[in-house]
Amino acid sequence: MPSPNDHLLIRGVTALTVDEHLGDLEGADIEVRDGSIAAIGPGLDAPGAQVIDATGMIAIPGFVDSHWHLWGTLLRGVIGDGPQNGWFARKGKLAPYFTADDTHLGVRLAAAEGIAAGVTTVHDWAHNVLGPEHADADLRALRELGLRAHYSYGAPSAHPSISAEEMRRLMGDRGKGFDEAMDFADVKRLRDEYAADPLISIGVNVRGPARSAREVYRAEFAAARDLGLPLAMHCAGTRAEVERIHQVALLDSDGLLGPDLLLAHCLHLPEADLVRVAEHGIPITVSPLSELRLAMGLPPLLRLREAGVRASLSLDTTAIAASADPFQAMRVALGLANTEAGDAEAITPREILRTATLEGAHALGLAGVTGSLTPGKRADIVLIRTDRLNLAPVADPAVAVVHSAQPADVDTVLVDGRVLKREGRLTGVDEAELAARAGQALRELCERAGFAWPSL
Repeated sequence: MPSPNDHLLIRGVTALTVDEHLGDLEGADIEVRDGSIAAIGPGLDAPGAQVIDATGMIAIPGFVDSHWHLWGTLLRGVIGDGPQNGWFARKGKLAPYFTADDTHLGVRLAAAEGIAAGVTTVHDWAHNVLGPEHADADLRALRELGLRAHYSYGAPSAHPSISAEEMRRLMGDRGKGFDEAMDFADVKRLRDEYAADPLISIGVNVRGPARSAREVYRAEFAAARDLGLPLAMHCAGTRAEVERIHQVALLDSDGLLGPDLLLAHCLHLPEADLVRVAEHGIPITVSPLSELRLAMGLPPLLRLREAGVRASLSLDTTAIAASADPFQAMRVALGLANTEAGDAEAITPREILRTATLEGAHALGLAGVTGSLTPGKRADIVLIRTDRLNLAPVADPAVAVVHSAQPADVDTVLVDGRVLKREGRLTGVDEAELAARAGQALRELCERAGFAWPSL
């Protein structure tokens, strides 16, 4: 992981702070000391600081992605569309054959792409933990790259195309069945191991009533809460799921709803369930790029806001979303919401930027740490160039960031005061080597699973 820069001064930037008291600051300086934002404002005096000249650039808080299956990025090259070739079918065939090295490489690829695009905090929703070695490999990749992360430990993904005998061969005693509670002894090990890590926190992602038996999800909720860990769960992503089961209502009847739960998607929540979510202070993360590609539905940002539910943005998995592009995710979410409302200003660029930053931090319990350019918070900062053809000329910086910016416009990325990208290049990653390794690993994975490359 890159070493921290003890004292930096970002000079002459237009800062979209996403801080309700500071607002937007033109011609501002940002002083970073010991990994935190020490001060922000014009004409700061910071003797001895290393200066980053950001004249003509826009500073924003780093994006906070609140729902990303990082490991699955390794599958991006073989994900098509439809029930035979799409994410669920290909994942079901290939995920059981992931080695720990595959997990490490998938997470490393996703994290590097995320950093390059301005993502500084990620909810690493690990829903294919085949054993402790896979969890360790995932977290090792996060540490190597220096990304701030909330890691949610989960059971292996459902693999309907794999026989029970084959799973036992691949996983030994761990392959005896999917409809069992996950390994909470290992979850506790990770909680204890990372308790003092300033960049990584531990949680649990559960399958819930739609994907596990009642005794299983009740046991997983209880075990997570006994360990004091937050929970995450997919919910109401399709009409078919809601027609089959109302997860929120079932969890409510079992007394399992609470503000320590994060729900993903919730595109088709019945009104009564939405009321329950709001009453229990449960945040929701939506993933517009993957939800559209899978024809799941439209992210209900306005409906959530009207109900008093906090909403954040996420990429879900870049095997579906195609690339790590939080700018595109903001544009799409904003456009869909405003089109549905018939009002081009129902959600503004500044509001969607907050959704992609501070609201993500709230969803992960990190709002006191990151999500806005506020003195005292950690220095998770993104600098965006404005001298590119796709951005110039800039009048309103928020409009430029949301409607025009692309990952290639990200000049500099700081996480916890560490410079992870500078002058458009990642500081700790050989991009060509990483891409080549990913391609080779995917070919070998397909061979182990018995499927020809590239057609599965």
